[in-house]
Amino acid sequence: MNPRQKNTLASPFLWDLFCTVSIVGIWPRFIEPRLILTTHKNLPIRNLPKELYNLKILQISDLHFHYQTSPSFLNQLIDKCQKLRPDLIVFTGDFLCYSQLEEPERLKTFLGRFDAPYGCYAVLGNHDYASFVSVNGQGDYDLIEPSTASSLSRAFSRLQTTITLTKHTTERARATPLHIDLLSLLEDTPFQVLHNSTRAISIKGTKLNICGLGEHTVGKMDPQTAFSTYNKEYPGIILLHNPDGAPHLRDYPGDIILSGHTHGGQVNLPWMWKKFTTLENMHFQKGLIKCDDKWLYVNRGLHSVLPFRWFSPPEILSLTLVST
Repeated sequence: MNPRQKNTLASPFLWDLFCTVSIVGIWPRFIEPRLILTTHKNLPIRNLPKELYNLKILQISDLHFHYQTSPSFLNQLIDKCQKLRPDLIVFTGDFLCYSQLEEPERLKTFLGRFDAPYGCYAVLGNHDYASFVSVNGQGDYDLIEPSTASSLSRAFSRLQTTITLTKHTTERARATPLHIDLLSLLEDTPFQVLHNSTRAISIKGTKLNICGLGEHTVGKMDPQTAFSTYNKEYPGIILLHNPDGAPHLRDYPGDIILSGHTHGGQVNLPWMWKKFTTLENMHFQKGLIKCDDKWLYVNRGLHSVLPFRWFSPPEILSLTLVST
């Protein structure tokens, strides 16, 4: 058992006990987080080549894998994804919790079960760099030490705290390197990481751009580099973990931006969700949104570091491209 496991051993027990004795707590703790729902969307794309009509793209996000991640949950996810028979699979960041690579062999085995004819692609989230980057008490994006407090105390702390974002990334956060061990692990899975790069995928005699950006909050988002090899003759899908980076892409090509990060608000009660979701653009909470001349889809994700959900169940997006 590693030190983090020892420090947090009591945390899930205390949180589960609270939720068990509270009738209100049973659903968000034990039921909804296990309800993986599939969202089906047909998305019209301008000048879509006929070869790409009905191309099915599967998006998942925010796995937040750790040593307590349920094998039954992972099996349910794989079963649902396989039944959808996607042509292409994308993962929009946060493989890990707090940058901690726990049980790497189990994670690698799980990711190795994904398969799609035209490949699997991924970008990194703010939990996926060498150090964890989030919002500090002053509202800056900064390095944050993983909390050893119980889930219950962290949840109540969120409810009692109001933070105004400065939209500023500290220098030490910007200096955070890539997570070498995670990238090494992903090289042994079907997922190809696109970090400020574009891959033109050949499909039935035409092509589709898949462009992946670095994480906005870590200061790693570099669209100039990412789009340098983008072929404007063909449509494109943009992978971006944090939807707050989307307005910075208005002068770049692409048809749809796929994001995660928000967990769909996580606790979707009128005043609570804003306590659990720190965004520069609060209307980027979840779902399909028009963003300048592009579509933006914000996925509710699969897990979170706080183990509960309310009116925001885990989500798989099955996106089908259609002509306008």
